[in-house]
Amino acid sequence: VVTPPVSRGRAVEPKVDLVLRPADVQPGSSARYGDDALGAHRGRVEVTTSLKQRIEQLRQVLYRDAQTSTDQVETDFEDMVIKVRRGAHIVDDTLEAMGAWGPARWRQGVVVHFEGEQGVDCGALTREWAKILCQQLLRPGRGLFRRTARGNRVVVLADQESELAHGESTEGIYCFLGRFIAFALWRGIRIDALFTPHLFRLMLDPHAKATHEDLREVDTKLHANLHMMLTSDHETLEETFLMTFCIDTEYLGVRSTYDLIPGGSEIPVTGENVHSFVDLYVQHVLYKFNERAIRAFLSGFHSLIPPDKMPMFTPVELEAVLCGQPTVSEDDVEELRQASHCSLDEAGKPHVQVLWFWAIMRQLPVDLRSMVLQFVTGNERPPLTGFQNLEHPFTVQVGVHLRPT
Repeated sequence: VVTPPVSRGRAVEPKVDLVLRPADVQPGSSARYGDDALGAHRGRVEVTTSLKQRIEQLRQVLYRDAQTSTDQVETDFEDMVIKVRRGAHIVDDTLEAMGAWGPARWRQGVVVHFEGEQGVDCGALTREWAKILCQQLLRPGRGLFRRTARGNRVVVLADQESELAHGESTEGIYCFLGRFIAFALWRGIRIDALFTPHLFRLMLDPHAKATHEDLREVDTKLHANLHMMLTSDHETLEETFLMTFCIDTEYLGVRSTYDLIPGGSEIPVTGENVHSFVDLYVQHVLYKFNERAIRAFLSGFHSLIPPDKMPMFTPVELEAVLCGQPTVSEDDVEELRQASHCSLDEAGKPHVQVLWFWAIMRQLPVDLRSMVLQFVTGNERPPLTGFQNLEHPFTVQVGVHLRPT
């Protein structure tokens, strides 16, 4: 646990800005978590036969382990139903209903009912619940995550910040979130959980270390400044940057200084130790300051999907399996058409209105295609393994009022 000492003054200010601040996104920024633009920085993942087999293997292993587990619990249908309200209330309603669930109970599944609505959950409502819940939990105003400067990923808040925002320990809710993410991965529910590359690596390997390149996705300015130190002339680095082995933070207008090593504020950064300095700096920024939260998240995630089940994926593949492909391409539209059902006319051919629908779908811009996909599947992103594996195939049919009499 890192505890902040009282800030120490310096006779000479450093020549580069390495102060760690809560966020660089201005309050007036138009970026919003859940926007399609958030996935724009990640390219489409090639779906190979090997990847499909590994995904299926993971889910089969998890299902088999759940069936043979010694901690199974008996539940009836009513116990599986949770009633939630849409919007911000969905977090409180879900935590009230599921917050005390252990891994065995999560494995039984969930049936979602939105208050005031008549929909029957055949899978789509669960996917919609998962999408809204994920957006609300990862929303910066929730006090658990912050958005990166580019707005395309979310970062776990420092323990001090999240606990101050909630007025209590947040380890319980991070553990719940970890189980929720594992549940979504297991059940093939696509959600907008665009975490940092380091967190995806930790989901695969709890002992994975953060690297300088991981910082690029979190804070481009900080990454660039550290890169400047690494590539500067080592002979004059100490005089040029005037840095010591400590890290400054600024939160609510208060600046604090943390030693990276004992007595670090008195140890200058030189050409001989700059690589050690950068490594320690990155570990603190990406792990040490939010260690309790990350440990709780991983504890929840690995309680449903143990680490020894995960090495079959790379971090990029894991992100794609969980979040889906970032955009809806023309090939995705054609694949959805081939996997869908439709109504037929008296000659046994698709109604002309069905053909119109697919012709219009192909002409729509990417953002509108995503909206249609959200409506018909509960998620605006195409599934990584294609639409053939949808639990309930998409159906286009002509209403009775449109059929000729």
